[in-house]
Amino acid sequence: MALNETTDRSSEYTGRTVGTKEQLGAGVLGLGFLTLIMPWASTEIAALVAKSDPYAILSGSVMVLGLFIIAAGIAIIVQRLDD
Repeated sequence: MALNETTDRSSEYTGRTVGTKEQLGAGVLGLGFLTLIMPWASTEIAALVAKSDPYAILSGSVMVLGLFIIAAGIAIIVQRLDD
């Protein structure tokens, strides 16, 4: 086969691949998991590592999570969901 020839292999593979909806669902599940463990993690970090107030760590984590959610929203708006 020459380099400039193209072949249609869509009929060869009949399995399902991960689409944009599944990727979006996995991202939302990940953000939910991070949100659930944030209070516990901030208390543990404050007690073991930082020796500071857990509220400061938790508020900083919430701000970072907010930035992740904003970035995810922008990515969803820009992406075409043609599934």
